[in-house]
Order: sequence, then C-alpha cells, then structure tokens
Amino acid sequence: MAKRSERLKAAAASEPHAAHGEESRFAVLAAMAANFAIAIGKLVAGLMTGSAALLAESGHSMADTVNQVFLLVGMNLSNAAPDEKHPHGYGKETFFWAFLAAIFIFVAGAAFSFFEGIRTAIEGGSHDRSSLQLAAGFGVLLMALFFESTSFFVAVRGVRAGAKRLGWGLRRYVVEAPDVTIKTVFFEDSAAIIGLGFAIAGLGLSELTGSEYWDAAASICIGTVLAGVSVMLGMQSRNLLLGAAASPETRAALHSLVDSFPEVMGVKRMLSMQVGPRSVLVTGELHVRPGLTTGEIEDLIARIDAQIGVEIPEVRETFWELHGTEGKLQAAADAQEEDDST
Repeated sequence: MAKRSERLKAAAASEPHAAHGEESRFAVLAAMAANFAIAIGKLVAGLMTGSAALLAESGHSMADTVNQVFLLVGMNLSNAAPDEKHPHGYGKETFFWAFLAAIFIFVAGAAFSFFEGIRTAIEGGSHDRSSLQLAAGFGVLLMALFFESTSFFVAVRGVRAGAKRLGWGLRRYVVEAPDVTIKTVFFEDSAAIIGLGFAIAGLGLSELTGSEYWDAAASICIGTVLAGVSVMLGMQSRNLLLGAAASPETRAALHSLVDSFPEVMGVKRMLSMQVGPRSVLVTGELHVRPGLTTGEIEDLIARIDAQIGVEIPEVRETFWELHGTEGKLQAAADAQEEDDST
C-alpha cells in the first residue's frame, strides 16, 4: 500500500496571491490608464498628420490597453479557490491570459504596424504637413514618451521586487520567472518606448528629407519590435502552460529539506510543476527508515509538509509516496485494524 499525503495550504494560499496582486496589479492599472489615453492622442495626431508611424503607434497603444484588460482578468480568475474540476487551483489562468496578450500584440500591434509601413512605402511621395500638424504629432509623441516612461518605471520596480524576492538578477528574472503578468507589462512598456523613438525619428526624418519612406520604415521597425516581444512572451507563457518545473533553487531546497529528516533515507524521485506565478505542486517518492509504524510515517510527512510551508512557501501542494515499504505498511494497517476490532 503506497502511502500518500496530500497537502493544500488553503490558509497560506491567499498570501502569495495577495502579494502577487499588490506587486503586479498596480503596474497593470498604471499601464492600462497610460495606454488608453495615449492611444486616443496618437490616433488623433496620426489622422491629422497622415503619419504611418503615428498610426502604427496608436494601434500599438490600443493593443496594449486591451492586453492590460486580459492581464487583469487572468489575475482575478487565478485567485479562485480549488474545486472538483480544478483540484490544483486556477493559478494557470495568468499564464493563459498572458498567452492571449502575446497573440494580441502580434495581431493588433505588429500586423497593423507592418500594414501601415508597407502601405506608406508603396504610396511613396511626400506629405505636406502644416506647423500645427507637426506640433500636434511631436507633442503627442513626447507626451506618450513621458507617460510610457512613468509606466515603465512602475513595471521596473515590480520586476526588481520580484527578482529580489527570488534572489535572482534582473536578466534572469525577465527570462525565467513565472510571474508573466509583471513581465508582460515590462516588455510592453519597453517596446512602447523603443517604438516611440522610431516614430519620432521617422516623422522627423520625413520632414527633413521630404520623403515618406522614413515614416514607412519607422512603422515597419515598430512592427518588428512588437513581433519580437509577442514571440518572446508567447514562448514563455507556452512553457508554463505545458507544465514547467519549479526553479532549480526550489527543487534543490526541497531535496535538502526532505533529506534533513533523520527518518528519510533518500528521495527516490521528486517532480515539480509551476501551477501559478507563485504556486508549485510537488510529488515525490521517499525511502524511509525501516521499522516505522503507520502513525510515525504520517507524523513524519506532516512534519515535512509543515517545514516546507515555513521554508519554501511557494510549494502549496505535495503528494508523497513511500518507496519499499508497501508490505510493512499493509501489515501495520492490518494489525491496527485487528487491535481496533478487539
């Protein structure tokens, strides 16, 4: 009889989600407010100036606004308690909605930017813009740069907080961390600032040279940046949706912790899966010291789980099986049943 212990720390489960919400929700809301206001301004300025880069940037900002809605939906749904249909909880909602955001960046942002750039390049020629139109165009772009930089600062602060919590460097965090919500905001704001630089350069060079090809090139460059961001975010979300393991540090800490109990003679197998931004599922097969009774084994597993809850709080659910003790456990259980019957 394999001995399995199932642990779901319901009380502690709300803490990681609350911390996750405090760290990421503000960044998402700040980005959404900035992107919506900027999208309207870029659209008006783009229609006034006829700039492909400005119109591309308006599509970019509108796509980012919708993406913030996706991220908020994912964050809210991920907080739902486990149920019969989803016994391990809904933490992967954040991964799914981040994946949709990556797709939307490509479809509504990159594709539209490529379209505007190619259309302007094919039409060619020059575009006469009045001083008022140019003032409106550059004014909106500079205003957008200010707001995007503010939103980017909030996202960087969230990324730094997450990296500090894990003891990772910033580069590793943005590549490997399972908190795709704050990372999506970070990448979107980074792409927005780069895109605004292209738009300002494209509009300025078009006026200096009298050729709209610079404006078209800026739009295509914006589309390239957005396509790169969407692919990168999509691949990271895909990896998590497919069941990525916990970080090497978490796995090593689990092995070390379990091995520290004198009753444990070794860990034969241990598997982990990231089921949320800060939620890990662990299954393992333990080789325990011979001669332990059923009650002693249950007490051992309870102590292991309690220690995991203190030292590795992101591990929220564990399933343990015992290696090489099936016959002894069955005999102990039968003996216990006989004692109870007498």
